[in-house]
Amino acid sequence: MSDDLEDVVVRQYRFLLRTAPVDALEAAHRQALDELGDDARAAVLRAVQTALVCGLRLSIDQPERLAHLITLGERRVPGAFLRALEEHWRRRLADRVVLAEASFGLFGGYAAWDGVEPEPPEEVWVEDEFGERWHVALHPVYYRGYHGGPTSADLFGGAG
Repeated sequence: MSDDLEDVVVRQYRFLLRTAPVDALEAAHRQALDELGDDARAAVLRAVQTALVCGLRLSIDQPERLAHLITLGERRVPGAFLRALEEHWRRRLADRVVLAEASFGLFGGYAAWDGVEPEPPEEVWVEDEFGERWHVALHPVYYRGYHGGPTSADLFGGAG
């Protein structure tokens, strides 16, 4: 994602996703989602549901919960949400988050940032007997903790 042709605002957004304090990032997303229309929030929700395998019961009228999922999801699996979000919507969301009041003063170190995405944690992916990779939240053996596999509580915290 860090090629020379990357939109400057999207790059700034990625910087915030990787470096900003979680509470500020969540507040910036809440403000951004409040400013975006229903179509944009629906696209963001679809990306969260697809890439992060969460928020299946959310609606577009819950921007605070959606902001929380984006923030935590991108910290746990860097780049997953961004790759799932269509380019047009990614740019619109990035623009709103970068300009949000909560983002003010969070660009220290941006000039020296190399833009390289961290490697996603391996524990959220498992391989089945056919060599296909599954997100553990979708794999029936692992998300329930059968056969000694991790439970969702092990992987994502909370009750499993």
